Amino acid sequence: MNKRHKLIRFLIAFCIVFFLIYQYYVGFYSTITTESAAQYEYTEGIDGQATVIRSEKTIISSKEGTIHFMVASGEKIAKDGTIANIYSSDSASAAASRIAEIDKQLSIIGEIEGYNDLTAVDMDTINARINSHLNSFVLSTQDGRFSDTADSLSDLLTMMTRKQVATGEQTDFSSLKQSLLAEKSELSAQMGNPKGRITAEMSGYFVSNADGFETLLTAGDLSVYTPEYLKKLSNTEVSGEVIGKIVYDYEWYLAVPVTLNESMYYKTGETVSVKIDAASSTVLTAVVERINLSQSEDSAVIILRCNEMNSELATLRTALVTLIKAEHSGIKIPAKALRVIDGKTGVFVVSGLEAKFVETEIIYSNDDYALSKLNTAESDKLRLYDEIIVKGKNLYDGKIIY
Repeated sequence: MNKRHKLIRFLIAFCIVFFLIYQYYVGFYSTITTESAAQYEYTEGIDGQATVIRSEKTIISSKEGTIHFMVASGEKIAKDGTIANIYSSDSASAAASRIAEIDKQLSIIGEIEGYNDLTAVDMDTINARINSHLNSFVLSTQDGRFSDTADSLSDLLTMMTRKQVATGEQTDFSSLKQSLLAEKSELSAQMGNPKGRITAEMSGYFVSNADGFETLLTAGDLSVYTPEYLKKLSNTEVSGEVIGKIVYDYEWYLAVPVTLNESMYYKTGETVSVKIDAASSTVLTAVVERINLSQSEDSAVIILRCNEMNSELATLRTALVTLIKAEHSGIKIPAKALRVIDGKTGVFVVSGLEAKFVETEIIYSNDDYALSKLNTAESDKLRLYDEIIVKGKNLYDGKIIY
C-alpha cells in the first residue's frame, strides 16, 4: 500500500510540475506570431531607365570677362531676355549679385510697410504660413530645387518680419533702408557698366550646363531611338565657349527600354501615367508616340510624348521611371497568413484570448503579400490595425491562443 501511495503522490507531483512548466512555456514563449494590419499603397507598373529627348539650343559666348548670370538654372526666360551680363572682373560680378540681394530686401520691406492694418492680423495664420514656408524651404533644399529654395526662403523671411511688425518687435525700417540704399550706391560705383550682354534667341527654360547630348537626342526622327541606338549612345565633347542651353519646346519625349513582352501592354496613342523618381516623384500624363523594336525583336523602346515642363524636368537627361498600370491601396497581408476555409479566403486574427477567422476582400496579390480592401467597421472582415496571425499551428475559429 505504501508503495502505491508513493507512486500516486509522485504522479500527482509530476503532473503539477509539468502543468507549471507548460504554463510558463505558454506564457513566455507564445506559439503564434502576429503582425498588425496596416494600410499599404502599391504602384503596379514597369520600371525602367528613361532617356530624355527634347529641343535644345546651346548658348555660346566668346566674350572675355566675368559672366554674371541674371537667371537661375531651370528658370523661364523670354525671347531676347538677358541671360547674363559680362563684367570686367569678379569683384564687379560680386557687386552685381549683392545689389540684386539688396533690391530684393528693399522690395520685401516695401511690401511689409504697405501691410499696415494690424487690426486684421491673425497670428495663427501668420504662424501657419511661417511653418508652411519653412517646410517648403527644407523640402526644396533636399530635392535640389534651388530656384524654389530661393522663393521659399524669401517668403519665409517676409512672414517672419511681418510677425515682428504685428507683435511690435519691429516697426521702423527707416535706418535699415538708408543703410541698404547707401550700400547699393557704393556698390554701383564699384561695379560700373557691363562690357556685354548675352540674350536668349528664343523663349524657354534656361539650363546652366550642357551635357553633349543636345545634338544627339533631338525630337526630329523618333524612329532612330532603338535599343541598339541607346546602348551605343555616347555624348560629344562640349566646347568651352558653351555656357548653357535653352529648352525651347514644351513638347518633349521619354525613351524607355523594355522587354518585348512588356511592350505588348502598350499601343500607339494610348495615354499613360509616368512616375519620375528624380523629379520629386512627379507623376506625368504622357502619350505613347511609338514603339521601336530591336533588330532581334526581343526588346523595344517605348517613346512617350509629354507636354508638362518645369524647372526640374528641364534639367533632366536620364531618370528612373515607372510606367503605371494600376495603383492599389489596401490592408497589407503576408501571403503565408492567408487561409481558405469553407470556400472563403481570410486570415486568423487575435480576438481577446482566441483566434478568430475573418474574411478578406483581395484586390491585389503577388508571391509575397496581398492587399485587402480597406475596412474599419465590419467585424467579420479584416479591419485596419487587427493583429493578423502569420504563424501558428492547428488554428481554428475560437481556439485559445493565450
